[in-house]
Amino acid sequence: MTESVADTNGSPAEAVFEAMRLRRMHRVFTSELPAADVLDRLVYAASRAQVARPGIRHLIVVTDPRLVRTVRNACPGFVNNAPVVIVICSDLRRAQEVMGPRGVEVVTRLDSGAAAGYITIAAPTLGIGVCKVTSWTEEVVQAIFAIPDHIRPEVLMAIGIPVQNHPKPVKGFHPSVHHDLYGQDRSHTR
Repeated sequence: MTESVADTNGSPAEAVFEAMRLRRMHRVFTSELPAADVLDRLVYAASRAQVARPGIRHLIVVTDPRLVRTVRNACPGFVNNAPVVIVICSDLRRAQEVMGPRGVEVVTRLDSGAAAGYITIAAPTLGIGVCKVTSWTEEVVQAIFAIPDHIRPEVLMAIGIPVQNHPKPVKGFHPSVHHDLYGQDRSHTR
């Protein structure tokens, strides 16, 4: 089993940062299906992420091995053996009704990314690994999962129990940080 945040004895804030530290993308999983209550906790995590309006976010939790195999074969970015897929989708009709074009093209994508982030942070607390699938075609995913035209798949997440001796993670990437204006460092603000 992978490290878990439950292994820490710190404050709730420390537990959150520990979950961030343990967060990584896994590509090798056991064949064991995560328990339904664990998947429900990941769905709960996604539901806690910001969403502009109710009724926009839809989640498809895929545990049928035939569907998982189909999406793995159809999506070139699905480079792992995860037994579960969570598809995070947005209702474009509802987004258009309540937010207009910017809601459809920008806000729904931000909200879906936040839901994926919450799943990613919650996963290590449950002994689960995740991997965002980054290369796929919207129409193919819609066809595989019978998603109506007004529902757009935004994020595919491969979910599973990581193998015990998983490959060492790539060193963390550090963002370019600017202060006040692009190109300025922190010394300018003091």
